[in-house]
Amino acid sequence: MKLYVSGGVVLAALFTASPAISQTASSASLTSPTAHARHSFFTSNQNRSEVGARVEQMFKKLDLNHDGFITKDEIATTRAQFDERSAKSAPKRAAKMFDRLDTNQDGQVTQAEVEVAHTARLAAKGRKPASRRPASWSLFAHADANKDGVVTRAEFEAAAAAGKIKVRHGSMRGSALVRMFDLADMDKDGRVSLKEAEAAALQQFDAADLNHDGVLTPDERRQASKAQRAKNRAA
Repeated sequence: MKLYVSGGVVLAALFTASPAISQTASSASLTSPTAHARHSFFTSNQNRSEVGARVEQMFKKLDLNHDGFITKDEIATTRAQFDERSAKSAPKRAAKMFDRLDTNQDGQVTQAEVEVAHTARLAAKGRKPASRRPASWSLFAHADANKDGVVTRAEFEAAAAAGKIKVRHGSMRGSALVRMFDLADMDKDGRVSLKEAEAAALQQFDAADLNHDGVLTPDERRQASKAQRAKNRAA
């Protein structure tokens, strides 16, 4: 079991109604081992009219040979390049993450500091902490080597180096990208056009926009994500 700490939104996400896992300068996102696949193309309170421009922007990044189509090979190449850059920058991101959690800058992180950061992150999104296992549990289960109730920088770095903690930079599992590709490849010709990508994104947007007002709210995104996870488990 590993702890995943997210640091951004996946570059290659063209269309999905799942919630983003993002990192702000003032708070940390501590997620479960399965939560790292829940990245979003859509942003909070996004207008339907904005979807096309965002899809086009992301499409251009994935269409490596600029032929007007995205193939699975291009997705695989993009993800490999991104993962390589992510691996190189991991130590720096880990250091920044520790500094954000260590609010009093004493060289160690307490459970209270993690909980404060977690609560602040949720408050910024208009959410309340869930009444379940505290956000600090995973971090301390994996990084508090001597079980003294604090995580030092050395312990944090050691856990990250051992792969027990991963400070993610928006990467996405290959299986999720393939599912996204298959969803957009409406004519099943093994490639995705900009028109297909836009249609798939709008289809997902409309499915998540429960009140059909053309605006996707954080609550609608959470509900859509919950429904999608239930569907995936049943599949």
